[in-house]
Amino acid sequence: NCVFFSAGGKFATTNTFFLTDASKPFLLGSLYFDATPNADSLAIVNSFLLVDMKHLINSFTWRN
Repeated sequence: NCVFFSAGGKFATTNTFFLTDASKPFLLGSLYFDATPNADSLAIVNSFLLVDMKHLINSFTWRN
């Protein structure tokens, strides 16, 4: 199961995801920049990272 959050504007992170196997384990992922949030300046970087996050989510498998 996956929950993906995407927000626009001046937030510390614009994309966050939560993966779970409906049991105990879960994976929470987000990226924070060590800079003042500026949507205009970070838009290009965030678009590249969004593609990478979606790839990670779609290719993720749990191992026992």
